[in-house]
Amino acid sequence: MSLVHKLKSLDMQWKILIAIVLGLTLGLTLNQTVGPNVQEGPFFILKTLFQYGGDIFIRLLRMTIIPLVFASIFMSIVNLGNIRKLKRIGSVTVVYYLTTTALAVLVGMLLVNWIHPGRGIDPAAIEAMQIESVVPESVAAQGVGERSSLLIILDQLVDMIPKNPIQAMAKGNILQLIFYTIFFALIAATLGKEVEPVVRVIEGIDRIMHKFILVIMKIAPYCIFFLVTVLIMDLGFSVLGALGKYALTVLLGLIIHAGITLPILVLVFGKYNPIKLFKAVLPAVLTAWSTASSAATLPITMDCIEKKAGVDRKIGTFVLPLGATVNMDGTALYESVAVIFIAELLGFDLTIGTQMIIFVTATLAAIGAAAIPSAGLVTMGIVLTAAGLPLEGIGLILAIDRILDQFRTAVNVWGDSTAAVVVGRIEGAITELKQD
Repeated sequence: MSLVHKLKSLDMQWKILIAIVLGLTLGLTLNQTVGPNVQEGPFFILKTLFQYGGDIFIRLLRMTIIPLVFASIFMSIVNLGNIRKLKRIGSVTVVYYLTTTALAVLVGMLLVNWIHPGRGIDPAAIEAMQIESVVPESVAAQGVGERSSLLIILDQLVDMIPKNPIQAMAKGNILQLIFYTIFFALIAATLGKEVEPVVRVIEGIDRIMHKFILVIMKIAPYCIFFLVTVLIMDLGFSVLGALGKYALTVLLGLIIHAGITLPILVLVFGKYNPIKLFKAVLPAVLTAWSTASSAATLPITMDCIEKKAGVDRKIGTFVLPLGATVNMDGTALYESVAVIFIAELLGFDLTIGTQMIIFVTATLAAIGAAAIPSAGLVTMGIVLTAAGLPLEGIGLILAIDRILDQFRTAVNVWGDSTAAVVVGRIEGAITELKQD
């Protein structure tokens, strides 16, 4: 088999990994040989073409944000469908998922504000990349010293309610769009069969957008190669230290959430030994780590929860598929850390109001994350847009996104498993414990 055929047969995650390694290698080589500020000649042309290639990828991602947020969140809520019939099971599951996601974001934000991985890079190198940030007027007008933190937060909460939802979509106001979509979907869920035609249309949009993402991801390895090459060519070795600190911050946050927060919830509310639960679902966690896909892991997770953890099948078949759609603890944590990291690199001074926006948006945007590899790159754009940061900032973290994707997906699946046990205990549906 030729090298070309071998490359074509590789899974997407390996193609992306190869693209990142090649981009790092070529970027460092060009940084050391021709320098970051090349202005003419063949290498300038090459760099310009790579920048255009990366810009195409960013534009395609930007194009998906508004319809993806609306359709994904709408269908996530409407698919609960019979939440009135499910009553406590549905409400307990949703509350648990929102709580754990919010806790994950909080852990990530506390860590990144403590470690500050984005500090220490030469500002001139960042400026040379010509990445501009546009601060929303509502955020720029706020000052911590001028108004109390409570008023700033209240302003942000009130501002989530759109005066005109169409205008919110046109301006890309993600928080307002999320609020409107949730409200719209809840009303639709109460009407049931009366609005089935509308639901089918939005379901079609949702499927189209998920397919859209899959199509975009086909060119992702090439565009990621372009973005990483230009990034490393501009910043050289200096960025590697910052990326290392960023990666450690994310991993530390994931460890704290997966190893402390979730086990406490399992122990207190699930009355279940978290170590035994982890052993029971370890095959699912390892599969999630290797595939970076919650959806691909779902059958294994359901089997482990029912046969090894002793949770009743009716609980697992509701809680786990819902979790694979809306419960993205690891992704939400990663996005909160990444956005603040990017803001620090760009010299963006985050106010309390802006960080509140990041907290709320990262928590809610995780609902719209598709359960496929690297879908977090799309929802990352949602959080960046809400915080007034450029989508081009995604290029600053692509070099190590793939490996972090594996760890955050594993945490996502572990979070789904803990939810099944907690809900199962509350419903009295844990009938036996089959762990060794």
